[in-house]
Amino acid sequence: MKKMTYSIRSSGGAGDVILSTPVFRALKEKDPDCKIVVRCVVKIHADIYRNNPHIDKLIMPSTIGNRIRAVTRYFKPAKVNGFEYFRLLPSISYDISAAEIIAEFVDLKLGNPKLQLYLTPEEERWGKEKMVAYGKPILIHISSVTSSNQHWPLSNWEELVRSLPEYTFVQLGLPHEEKVEGAIDLRGKTSFREALSLLNSSLSFVGVVSSFAHATNAFDTPGVVLFGPSTPKIWGHPNNINIYKGLPCAPCIDALLGSPCPYGKPCMTTITVDEVRKALLFQLEKKNSEVSYDVV
Repeated sequence: MKKMTYSIRSSGGAGDVILSTPVFRALKEKDPDCKIVVRCVVKIHADIYRNNPHIDKLIMPSTIGNRIRAVTRYFKPAKVNGFEYFRLLPSISYDISAAEIIAEFVDLKLGNPKLQLYLTPEEERWGKEKMVAYGKPILIHISSVTSSNQHWPLSNWEELVRSLPEYTFVQLGLPHEEKVEGAIDLRGKTSFREALSLLNSSLSFVGVVSSFAHATNAFDTPGVVLFGPSTPKIWGHPNNINIYKGLPCAPCIDALLGSPCPYGKPCMTTITVDEVRKALLFQLEKKNSEVSYDVV
């Protein structure tokens, strides 16, 4: 009897790819002898899946064109899937987490939705050494590629930094993203895996819904995530305090897509600096405890 092979094409943004990681463990638990081949369409996808023990073959972007036919012939029978759950308008159509929605693409129900990212010992050491140099480091990420409606005012970020001078805020992100005055500026200065290493060794994380907000779950980093047009029911994680106003017009992320909010983003602007600061202090105090805390 031939072994089942799952030939899976990565899709979506980095956050979506991170959300897919519990599926590979679940597939192996269901069928330990199955083969899992993942075809990455961009390098950052390969960076996310790298070192995952549940993936048997990872095809890098630079080799897809030359090797995809050979791989398809070699691994038969193959079940081919792409995790394009975002096309289903999840916040409108579903009442379960994104990871569980993705699992449905391969006919699975997740027993354990915890996300999985695997750093090497060298990467872990590098992240620890960098974070130790910052004293009491808290990572922040203020931008969302999905929608600018998820952005919190820059003045609020800067007020948050000023309100906690005993901590060092370290800003991750792309070079073109707004700079938070008072924070250590690492925008565009790390690779994605280096950023993950820093996140793994940080005291906490504060940010909007993004790949880094999801990655906190893999590393059990206690974070504070600001939800506006998207909902924590789909994209939230229990290790984080998920601040969500739940206004009558929310969640609208799948309705507006990239269009600007016609109401001036009240779901984000009504989140106060004080409630974010209190949530962050709570996370720092209970870092090693099992207490859960959600702000709704």
